[in-house]
Amino acid sequence: MIEIINSPTAAPRLAAIDFDGTMSLIRIGWQQVMHGVMHAALLPHYPDSDRLDSEIYTYIARSTGQPSIIQMAWVDEQVILHGGPARGAQAYLDLFSHAMRDRIDQKIASIHDEASADALMVPGARAFLQLLANHNVHLALVSGTEHMHLLRESAALRIDHFFDAGIHGPGPHDPGFTKGDAIAELINTYRVANGQLLSVGDGPVEIIAGKSLAGYSIAVASHEASGGLDDDKRRHLIVAGADAVIANFQHLHDITTLLFGQE
Repeated sequence: MIEIINSPTAAPRLAAIDFDGTMSLIRIGWQQVMHGVMHAALLPHYPDSDRLDSEIYTYIARSTGQPSIIQMAWVDEQVILHGGPARGAQAYLDLFSHAMRDRIDQKIASIHDEASADALMVPGARAFLQLLANHNVHLALVSGTEHMHLLRESAALRIDHFFDAGIHGPGPHDPGFTKGDAIAELINTYRVANGQLLSVGDGPVEIIAGKSLAGYSIAVASHEASGGLDDDKRRHLIVAGADAVIANFQHLHDITTLLFGQE
């Protein structure tokens, strides 16, 4: 089922697709891990511990899609603001990366074929990529996850070959990367007209970026554990300007009709 807020004005020629939570479930639970890192850093300095959890939750929801180092810079700023020492964003990113490493390695080790890869993806994601490729849409993976991790994890899921327009993410210690800039460059490279950009993601950042570049944005409001609709995500993504909302990619016929009309 698709919740259509606005209909597209043209068929897509370029799709900018987010990775974590949109395609991949390898990093499922990253929000809780990040919350733990942020909470441990802020608790000794925060004046109102009762509000700390909700402050962190709100920030993570709002910043989903940004490079992780930007999110860690927020932690450093908040610690300093409340009288704590400046450690730098990289120190917190290292803590977060270390906390994620074992679970990511275990997930990748469990992948032996396409079926086991699909079990670590949002339902229907592979078929969605194939649909776009079949319609000669240029595909770009654009994520706030570091580039080296995107290469490894997309290859493990056996989907890296779909991205003829490249895999784009921040390099090490690179707070300057933005999804908007990456997508804008792709639009110029592929000479994409207004309305021919498709932005697909589960975070406000890629929805806002796609809309700012005259694109059509599909929000993936997927509950990472159940694969069904996450109402909280849905609300955040509609506020960000999503043109359509899906829980996953299983209703492929409806997605085809939305993007390419009756066939």
